[in-house]
Amino acid sequence: MADEAGTNVTLYGQEKDSATSGLARMNMILHNTLTAMIMQGNTLADPKFRDGDALKTFDYVVANPPFSDKRWSTGLDPLHDELIALSRFGVPPAKQGDYAYLLHIVRSLKSAGEGACILSHGVLFRGNAEAELRRNLVRKGYIIYTYKFSEAVDDEVVLDLVFL
Repeated sequence: MADEAGTNVTLYGQEKDSATSGLARMNMILHNTLTAMIMQGNTLADPKFRDGDALKTFDYVVANPPFSDKRWSTGLDPLHDELIALSRFGVPPAKQGDYAYLLHIVRSLKSAGEGACILSHGVLFRGNAEAELRRNLVRKGYIIYTYKFSEAVDDEVVLDLVFL
């Protein structure tokens, strides 16, 4: 990917699972992307990429966070944590972490940055706190495009994904 950009690109990544983060680092080596920085840790509770006390911001963010993470708030205080500042848009429900990751992406973008995120289709339809979050993000112009993708994985399982 960095080769195709035509300019100097540094790739950053953080993965909660140690085996997956190890595979990502190995993949960067295999693709001769030696400047990539892949860190292991909880992205929400312990973001590894910072500028001083603030989150590092990026021109582009692409993410595939865990779907409907029921333990997304472990290790943080969603209303008062400066690094995530969820209260600006609202707070995701305790048992649905999709918007927590999406808000972290929004917070990690430069003012003219662009992001893409793959989430479960429930982010488009669930009500209450998530409806308020969705409404706030659309009104502020952070969500400008959604695409629902359904794919039959086998005869019994249909995988529904949403690209935001």
